[in-house]
Amino acid sequence: MKKMFPLGCAGLGIQASSFEYPVSLNEPSIGEKFALLKDAEVWDFLDHIPIHANLIDDYIHASQNSNIPILSGYGCYVWGNHETEFKTNIDLTAAVGAKYHNIMMAAKDINKNYLSNEEIAQAYLYFYEYALKKGINISFENHVDNWSEDYRRVIQVAELVQKEGVPFQLAMDYSHCIFKIENNIETHISFQGDTEAIRKLDPFNSDSYADDWLQKNLVHWGQIRPAIPNGPRNIWASESSPWEGFGIDRPGRGIQYPFQQPQKGECPHDDWHAHKLACTKEVIRKLIDSYLYNEDSNFKIMTVDNINLWSYGLGWKYNMYQDSCSVAKYIREIYAERSAIYEAKQKLNANHEQFVQQYRFNAFEING
Repeated sequence: MKKMFPLGCAGLGIQASSFEYPVSLNEPSIGEKFALLKDAEVWDFLDHIPIHANLIDDYIHASQNSNIPILSGYGCYVWGNHETEFKTNIDLTAAVGAKYHNIMMAAKDINKNYLSNEEIAQAYLYFYEYALKKGINISFENHVDNWSEDYRRVIQVAELVQKEGVPFQLAMDYSHCIFKIENNIETHISFQGDTEAIRKLDPFNSDSYADDWLQKNLVHWGQIRPAIPNGPRNIWASESSPWEGFGIDRPGRGIQYPFQQPQKGECPHDDWHAHKLACTKEVIRKLIDSYLYNEDSNFKIMTVDNINLWSYGLGWKYNMYQDSCSVAKYIREIYAERSAIYEAKQKLNANHEQFVQQYRFNAFEING
């Protein structure tokens, strides 16, 4: 039996929010976050690192008291203004015992020039080499407002990195693809009308971006955030993006959606439908199957990434942390189901078609 990958919770999502205390930028203490993680009994680790060195001891003590490790963290970087911040974050990552650091690299550099594939590859190599010396594995993420918002570029950059003999490790957050489906503005931002590129957003296609990245074994870290096609904007929060020039005080992009049905008035959109989460659930299945069936899988960790920022859950009045726990329970249940199918196929030594056909009635059984 293949043990499941470690499953962690994004630190920005650990808020027991409610009508009285909506999702806020004012987060609970690290001790309170670890207490919530421990009580839920569904998490293997925390995905969060301290923002200052004077918080290291608090993180370590809370981790030890709850017996929940800190395994990963992240940083948002602008090339040309990255070096000191990145090295500081890697040192903080190592200080709390974490092993993984995810990098969100803005599409433009400090001079507001778009970064080419070659420049992104060189940035990756720079980050990779420095982090590796500290015992940290990095990943680059597919993310809005980043170089990778044109998702076609991921494989292009990966190939440039691999030519240098270095593995390209992707943090796949497919919510950033799902919410663009059926959204003309968002697909134009990524693909400028390329219908074939737009089609590949749909994870139910066998050649989606998710399939491409998994088949090339690029996915190092799976980030799961419940999202739906053409996700409704978060009109309870506003954001601006100076690097892309979208302006100020536009509603947050709709990159988060409740996994469980919220109560009326808990979210800025009351027309919740469970079927809209099908794309999110399909991505979870594909990640799990890739991990199970590929003996050489590069897939190491998964996190649930409900978070409190503008394009996500800021201002909502549902219990965001409870929703994250619901996602985690679903992931564990689906892993158990997919693992049972995998083990049954291995015992039968059958391909997919043979495995399915064994359950058919034959004509004599039907007539008898």
